[in-house]
Amino acid sequence: MKYMHKAIWQSDGNLVIRGNTRALLFRALEDAKAGLAQRPEADPQLARTLAALQDVLGAFDGKLPSATELLGDPVKERVSRNLLIG
Repeated sequence: MKYMHKAIWQSDGNLVIRGNTRALLFRALEDAKAGLAQRPEADPQLARTLAALQDVLGAFDGKLPSATELLGDPVKERVSRNLLIG
């Protein structure tokens, strides 16, 4: 897994989310909304919650990277770990 910045709580209660962690939050939101759209039987409260989160976060500035770009390729990581063990 690639290095991810940690979110930082400020003394005034705000949360600072930097770099790739911010992109990962937006990617998770987009993926959750896409998964919800594929399931019409899903709870409407979930759609309402995701819409409220999108309103609070606003829009991602720039092109949103894929999960593989953010986290790394899981197959390559598994192969690398197996090579290190062997």
